[in-house]
Amino acid sequence: MAQQLVDGIDEALGAMTGMLNTLLDIKRIEVGAVEPEIVDVPMNDLFDRLREELTYHAQAAGLDLLVMPCALSIRSDPGLLEQMIRNLLSNALKFTQRGRVLVGCRRRQGKLRIEIWDTGIGIPQSELRAIFDEYHQVDNPARQRSQGLGLGLSIVKSLGELLGHPIRVRSLHGKGSVFSIEVPLTPGGVPSPPDRGARPAENGPTQTAPRTGAILIVEDDPEIREHLELFLNEEGYQTSAAVDGHDALELLARGTTRPDLVVADYNLPHGMNGVQVCQKLRQELDRQIPFIILTGDISTETLRDIALHDCVHLDKPVKLNDLMRAIEKLLAKPPDAHVLIPRLADQNPYAQSRVPMEMIFQG
Repeated sequence: MAQQLVDGIDEALGAMTGMLNTLLDIKRIEVGAVEPEIVDVPMNDLFDRLREELTYHAQAAGLDLLVMPCALSIRSDPGLLEQMIRNLLSNALKFTQRGRVLVGCRRRQGKLRIEIWDTGIGIPQSELRAIFDEYHQVDNPARQRSQGLGLGLSIVKSLGELLGHPIRVRSLHGKGSVFSIEVPLTPGGVPSPPDRGARPAENGPTQTAPRTGAILIVEDDPEIREHLELFLNEEGYQTSAAVDGHDALELLARGTTRPDLVVADYNLPHGMNGVQVCQKLRQELDRQIPFIILTGDISTETLRDIALHDCVHLDKPVKLNDLMRAIEKLLAKPPDAHVLIPRLADQNPYAQSRVPMEMIFQG
């Protein structure tokens, strides 16, 4: 009985964490805190990652996952587009009890339509538009956590609008559904030659060159401040630390530090929050110094404040790998740059099912 209680608490905490993270993603998009990085994306590279990630989940559910190869290349943000397709695939697998889920592409007049077909429960015509609303779920009136939280499609819609990728859905209730994302092809549909000077992919190996740069930490919690200072020192950066905005400005006035980047808590004592400290330091330094704001506050006002002042937002407690990626990315930019980052086959195997209903969500 005790173990069941513990398992139930773990499940509830996991659901709450997932919901908060997804809501934070939605809010970031709404307030403009996510800026796409549009590049050439080879579809086979993206499909290979998703196939490797989701095949096991499909097999465990007794389903076939078919990912048709596509040698074409499109223009999009690879991370954000991958998140969109992953959410649609996960949704298809979740609501398909038997049969298969298929992913393929159709080329149409300079565009590529990425399609996700399933033989799942389908969607009533009356609910086709509502499925993209937050918390809406089909055939889950009891709100069972095992059926998810109803936020995945909301993220897909938000990302589609951000990227300008129209989303379509066709469905026949009880027979299955087809979701599609329309993306622009690269000229000729093939990848551009790689730029020898381009930086490595964000998820690739970290750079081996010694890290350099001066980082100022503004954090009133002594334990967090000390841990960040120790960690960044060990990574090769010159660090200094302040307990609040006034302390940071005093360090600057004394010439103790002239930072290349600042990591600051949002909620600081003594009348200045992290964004206000950012404004003051940029004014004193007379340059657009990169700023990373750490906070667990997901209110629209806070996220908009951070985004409007060209600061990078990371969740608190911060994951050190995420922090390092953000720092490396910001320090690699030219000085005074305004930076915003985030911290997603013609075969028709179901033609006989005839899925006539279609709803279009224009990005």
